[in-house]
Amino acid sequence: MHSKSTILIVDDDEMAKASLREELEKDYIVLDAYNGIQALKILNDHEVAAIVLDLIMPEMDGIGFLEEFSKKQEYKKIPVIVATSNDDEVMEQKCLELGVWDFVMKPYKPVLLEFRIKNVIDKSRMIMAERDSVTKLYTKMKFYQSTRQMLLEQQGESFAFLRIDIDRFKMINNFYGVQEGDKVLIAIAKELRRISGTFEHFRYGRLDNDVFACCVPYKEENIELLVKALQIKLKQLNKDYNIKISCGVYVIDDYNMDISEMYDRAFMAAKNCKGQFIENIAYYDDSMIENMRQEQFIINDVNKALEEEQFVVFLQPKINLQTDKPYGAEALVRWKHPEKGMIAPSDFIPVYERNGIIGKLDQYMWRQVCKLLRRWIDEGLEPDPISVNVSRVNLYNPHLVEILKNLITEYQISASLLNLELTESAFMEDQDLIMSTMSKLHKLGFKIMMDDFGSGFSSLNILKDMELDYLKIDMKFLDSQGFNGRGEKVLTSVIRMAKWLQLPAIVEGVETLEQVDFLKCIGCEYAQGFYFAKPMPVFEYEKYIRRSRKQIAKEVDSVHADLVNELWDSGSNVSILFDSIALPMAAFEYRKGNVELLRSNATFDITFRGEQMLSGKEKEAKTEKERKILAYAFKQVLSDQTMELVVMEKCEKRYKLMINVLGNRKDTHIFIVTYIEK
Repeated sequence: MHSKSTILIVDDDEMAKASLREELEKDYIVLDAYNGIQALKILNDHEVAAIVLDLIMPEMDGIGFLEEFSKKQEYKKIPVIVATSNDDEVMEQKCLELGVWDFVMKPYKPVLLEFRIKNVIDKSRMIMAERDSVTKLYTKMKFYQSTRQMLLEQQGESFAFLRIDIDRFKMINNFYGVQEGDKVLIAIAKELRRISGTFEHFRYGRLDNDVFACCVPYKEENIELLVKALQIKLKQLNKDYNIKISCGVYVIDDYNMDISEMYDRAFMAAKNCKGQFIENIAYYDDSMIENMRQEQFIINDVNKALEEEQFVVFLQPKINLQTDKPYGAEALVRWKHPEKGMIAPSDFIPVYERNGIIGKLDQYMWRQVCKLLRRWIDEGLEPDPISVNVSRVNLYNPHLVEILKNLITEYQISASLLNLELTESAFMEDQDLIMSTMSKLHKLGFKIMMDDFGSGFSSLNILKDMELDYLKIDMKFLDSQGFNGRGEKVLTSVIRMAKWLQLPAIVEGVETLEQVDFLKCIGCEYAQGFYFAKPMPVFEYEKYIRRSRKQIAKEVDSVHADLVNELWDSGSNVSILFDSIALPMAAFEYRKGNVELLRSNATFDITFRGEQMLSGKEKEAKTEKERKILAYAFKQVLSDQTMELVVMEKCEKRYKLMINVLGNRKDTHIFIVTYIEK
């Protein structure tokens, strides 16, 4: 007959302890402590199989106990179940970092608690065994022992410690079931076994859930090939899983370091590629320790900051380029910390994204913006739309549509006033899920923007398939070569493509007048950036809007913006008329002496189709000759000289050119050229 295991209950609620003791003593020896200090004394004198720990206690609370408990290596095999009465994600994360195995809600339900105690004790015994029951790889303790032995024997060789886990593995278990999740783990284990055969010295094991580790002779190519092989294995298993390997690497420089510390350093490195779309390998460096301390401060303060509304809304106006007037704004978060002052978003947003806290901050900002819109309406104003950011975390929140619907219902505002910005990279993941979510949001009246288009790895299919309302384009297209390189042409093409798709474009990051003039010439509808206004507090934005509404609307220059816009829209009346004209016609852009064909009508394309058959060199020479003729003619028109008869030979026929200015702005001019056969 097996002897009973000993359970330690640490709680200052004597009635709760008495109730648990009565239930648990059938199967366990039950010890109890009033607080953390008493519990540590009991652990010195007794061998305990599991601990049930309350967090709120006098003298030394649960967190204080865990901090002391986690310092002792001999206690690592003892599972701790934390009792909690609320859903506090930050506290839960803190407990997990200190080694907590499981959680149970208070007041205690003895039957449920007994079940959880049995589970953690069984799991603890399994960990102390040498082989994992699912993958048959070394368990954590055995892997650590084996790795330590190998490093002691091979001190002349350079090794790297790798922590490997599977992004979104929890989704496999949730959507496909635990058995499918086990198949993924077994596939990883098989691939590690295969890879181990290519090295003389190689140790590997499964440490926990979807976390694997290995110690491998250090070469960057070794690590890259290993991770690539694991990624290919997962894709072969099921191409629909949409999961990715994240690998943190610590290049071992101290062979006497505890293996658990090597793991911690690899874990810190892994955080830098966790959730990244492209990067899946990151290397440890010493700066990560200080970054981790700073990150912990940011994480620990988030709940208090949300409760005290330390996060404040800043607004950056969006400008309608046809009227030069603001039309709405983007809501951006700033952290006004009571002690540290204003904390920049770049210091806390990435931390919250890595730790999943960004979802809470998103929802906080949505509510703040809804409150603001409601106030403006109550004051008799007619607010323009405010856009808010929707992170990946919230995109995967099954309650996203319901949360947003409840907000606009609670504050009695139109969904069209709360625009939603989704980053381009978010569209690259589970597209079916995103399409379904967007469709539901559209039915409620929300407008959706793809943010940062062009900053990553966009797929044109996304623009075809997704129900988008606006395209936000990054001005970084022009960073490297300004207006003299390919960036200008790419940005022009993207704007015009957006027009053909009937997607209004918003270019962000606009900083100079030259950029503004350029965007107006290519028909961009909206812009946002420091040239117009920096992100500002709400009261400054309100002043900004009042000033702009008092000003008389500026006349648009002689660009005939509406006409230009309709010309790019293949479904517009102007565009249909342009294509139906019986004479060949084409629109050209003339800028700084350069001529570029923008668009031609159907007659032009049919009449001069033969020129498309010319060889590359012949075609290039002919095009260059025609550009020189047009440049000369355009220069004449702009200088008000008497217009000479301009003749051009095309397809062995001579054509007289009739030239009209469609519009001009600063140094860019749009001409319509009609070809009349002589």
